[in-house]
Amino acid sequence: MVVSNTSPLIVLSNTGELDLLRFLFGRIAIPRGVAEEFGEQLPEWIEVKDVQNQVVVSLLREKLHKGESEAIALAVELNAELVIIDDKTARNTASYLGLNVIGTAGLILLGKKKGYYKEIKPVVDNLTKKGFRLSNDVMEQILKEAGEL
Repeated sequence: MVVSNTSPLIVLSNTGELDLLRFLFGRIAIPRGVAEEFGEQLPEWIEVKDVQNQVVVSLLREKLHKGESEAIALAVELNAELVIIDDKTARNTASYLGLNVIGTAGLILLGKKKGYYKEIKPVVDNLTKKGFRLSNDVMEQILKEAGEL
């Protein structure tokens, strides 16, 4: 099972790349708070789940947003193989809790490695044009790993 936070869903949706998640994982789960933040009609392959342990969510809310807190709590509850989060503090928290973490840029690179994309530079350029912030170092790293630099 793979769990996602809101921002990767929004970024991928805004750039027409949301189907990448279905290609990579088949189905993903999101907590109800993420579904509310996303605000759009969800495809049938995205499953909305209620987080059971609200104490964990409350503790995480001390330093993270609602969607991030719920996504991490749900990933722990489901023993998810992966949680998709872009925010650095949330990524560090998820990693500290023993979760495997990937961000939007990592998803794009994984898409290249799995044959979804022939080239990712145009995809990365489109992401940044649409407001996705990506450091030059990270951009260079993923393009290098993709064999495009």
